[in-house]
Amino acid sequence: MKKNSLSFLLLLLSVLTLASCKKTETDYNVGPKLQIVFDNNIDKVTADYKVGSTLTLQVAATGASSVSIVTTYSTGTTRTANLGSFPVVDGVATVVIPANSLRAAGDGVPVGAGATPVSSRAANTYVLRVDATGNGTTERRFFNAVLVQ
Repeated sequence: MKKNSLSFLLLLLSVLTLASCKKTETDYNVGPKLQIVFDNNIDKVTADYKVGSTLTLQVAATGASSVSIVTTYSTGTTRTANLGSFPVVDGVATVVIPANSLRAAGDGVPVGAGATPVSSRAANTYVLRVDATGNGTTERRFFNAVLVQ
């Protein structure tokens, strides 16, 4: 009887000890902390803009405080131009810039945007690196702006 009481007491003590352990749950969230969406379309990654027009792009980034944009393009060599930082108001940054400003001032105005943009798309494609910053994190997404006539 003593042996059973001692075994029962050890079993009870073990159960109580294990029950008092703090359980931690693994966070399996591997998605971005800030989601960047262009013009209210999660799938949008490119758009055509006329040379000399205004590039208008809505960048939704809920939780971000600012969005910065750098463009990359080729003039025979790879070049970049900083388009600036834009504030996020109510989860959206509205980017409004002249389409011709996708190039650095020293590179001049865009050339070669023909009437048939399919044949000259590569020469007039500007890759916009969009960085949304907020809550101690930065997320990045790319957008292609193609200049056409």
